[in-house]
Amino acid sequence: LRYRRVDPTMRSVAVFLALVAGANAECPNACSGNGACSAYDMCTCYRNFQGADCSQRTCPFGIAHVDSPKGDLDMSADSLTTDTVINGSAVYPFGTEELFPSMKNSDGDVLDETAHYYMECSNKGLCDRKEGQCECFDGYEGSSCQRASCPEGCSGHGTCEHIETLAGDVTYALWDTGMTMGCKCDPGYSGADCSGKDCKYGIDPAYVDDDATARVSEQFYEISGGSATLSGGFPDDAVAGTYAIKFYDVFGEDYVTAPITISTESTSTTSAPCSDVVAALEALPNTVIPTGSVYCSQSQAQTAGVSSGHTYSLTFTGNPGYLKPLTLDTYLDGARETVAPVNTSATSKARTTVVTYQEGISGEFVDYFAAKCTGVEVSISGSTSASTDATHSDGASSTFGLYSYEMNSGYYLGITTAAEEALLKKCLGDSDGNDSYGNNVEVYDWDYGSYKVSAGTVDDVETPSSHPHAIKLVSTVAKDDYTGGLYYLTWYQSTLNKFVLINAPVTTTSSTASYYVYTTDGVVERVIYDTTGHGQIIRGQKITAQPPITAYFTQYSNVMYTSYDVACETASYMVEPCLDKGDMLFVVDTKNLVKSQNVTTSGNTLALATGAADSGDLYTISKIYKADPTAATFTLTGHEDRFRIVLDKNIPFAGTTTTTSDVSGEFGARSGLTNVGVVGLFKFTPATTGNYEFVSQCSGRGSCVDGACECFKGYTKDDCGTQSAYAV
Repeated sequence: LRYRRVDPTMRSVAVFLALVAGANAECPNACSGNGACSAYDMCTCYRNFQGADCSQRTCPFGIAHVDSPKGDLDMSADSLTTDTVINGSAVYPFGTEELFPSMKNSDGDVLDETAHYYMECSNKGLCDRKEGQCECFDGYEGSSCQRASCPEGCSGHGTCEHIETLAGDVTYALWDTGMTMGCKCDPGYSGADCSGKDCKYGIDPAYVDDDATARVSEQFYEISGGSATLSGGFPDDAVAGTYAIKFYDVFGEDYVTAPITISTESTSTTSAPCSDVVAALEALPNTVIPTGSVYCSQSQAQTAGVSSGHTYSLTFTGNPGYLKPLTLDTYLDGARETVAPVNTSATSKARTTVVTYQEGISGEFVDYFAAKCTGVEVSISGSTSASTDATHSDGASSTFGLYSYEMNSGYYLGITTAAEEALLKKCLGDSDGNDSYGNNVEVYDWDYGSYKVSAGTVDDVETPSSHPHAIKLVSTVAKDDYTGGLYYLTWYQSTLNKFVLINAPVTTTSSTASYYVYTTDGVVERVIYDTTGHGQIIRGQKITAQPPITAYFTQYSNVMYTSYDVACETASYMVEPCLDKGDMLFVVDTKNLVKSQNVTTSGNTLALATGAADSGDLYTISKIYKADPTAATFTLTGHEDRFRIVLDKNIPFAGTTTTTSDVSGEFGARSGLTNVGVVGLFKFTPATTGNYEFVSQCSGRGSCVDGACECFKGYTKDDCGTQSAYAV
């Protein structure tokens, strides 16, 4: 036999290569090319890969919609911990916890039982390990299933929005910000998926079949050349041109009229007649305003030195329910003004000015004053008083006697008989809705809505309490079902046995007119800064212990500046009651204290009511927030302007009287060199009883099916708002 001699060096190389090949073969599938084979024949996977052979992909992570503790990951058989365990795993390279993660709030406090940590597919989907993509459960979408999808894509009748967007002006910053989605439906559509088509709204015919009359939207607008003081008034402030009205229906959809011609240069109403305005409105598409349903009146000052602006009043009887305020467009040609001053000389101070407002009557869906005080008819007696004295203590020579003039219009309810007075007391009942206050009196179980101020020899001076009564007065000879009633705040002056009206009547002050009285189960409460914890103004307490919070605002504006922060989200717990978006307010034109909130303070003065308009309307808070101070916030040339309330409509009177807030800290408990307004705020909280939803789809007398009303027997028309013996 012949043997071949093998080189020892070559034999060593062959053995090494065999060993290396054997070593590589130990890691499964060579880590699939997605990792490195490391000690103990284990794959160390590259980022976003996992599995024994690194063949599986990791899916995107998102904040978990639902979460649960992971359990005893370190197998310590001990209590679970929030400490980091299992560092360096493929799924949790930076470690994870057995319990919910350790989280802290904004104050640095450690929170217990926290959840919504980052999880694969946000715990609302399964991971396709081959593709590395999440297969989301129904109702969730996104690369990591991080969003709750909108149902049916909002059916083509809305947009899919984040929850913080749907919250509007309310700050939303919870864990699901940017995750939870919902449909914002187009006007006329409703439902979670916007698939429901709304029906026409109407007035329940059973609501107006007696003495009740419906409050439908009555809106005013004025077009002028600006302030008569600056422009010189008629005819120097005359304006002329064309403008358009933007009308909002009950669903919030907006419609713009064709151009309307106006000229305030002529004193003749034919220069801009109501008929033109009504025709433009009734010509809007989809018969949004039914023919013959708009009542229009027009006025113009025709005296030299007085503004020559045209004022229009529009009542929309065919569009019941709440309507957003009208807006007017005087720039129909882009940036060029299409209603402009007639006098174009360089010395002219006329400036086109447009204002919109409402005077005491707004459209509404629910009547919170639906309980008629049967057997009672009242008149409005008294007159406006120009006195700026805070009190009158000369009972012998004064008609008013020991009368507090604060929040006293000079008018009161005229009641003919003792029987009617007794019935009215019973109807008014408990103004504060809380028997625990112990202020209910007489067999009628009612309270005065006022209290006597303890002030030595002037001990009988009375003034409104935190809870005045609220009533609605409806004419006994209403001309139609749309006359509506006006709201008034009232309190009882026990010395003279009079029901004082806080806000004065302006449109009608006839002492011979008679009214039905409608009451509410709701509660009116004045906003105060209550350091005593009593919950309302109490006799015997210093005014600095319970000062009312006041406001400043300009005429025809919907922004109020309060003397103190009253927002529930940020206000002190001593603010009673705090206010939030959606709350309802009475802001009334009345006499307000200026020097001190104590009516008996020597030399105290009153800011008189402006008498500009009936002010007993209910406003809804659209937005409430705190802004940064301006250059004028802490000066006596400006006013406190950080704490702001935006209302749903403009206020028709001015609340521009100010007082320096460092006078004993009596105006909203403020101190320092700051001017604040003096107008009080009254929150109205409806009760769950005594209300009547008189405006609804199909007038509450039919079913809405695919946008059309199917009327119940005995009712007819497209809104089921007409009773008919033939509709069977």
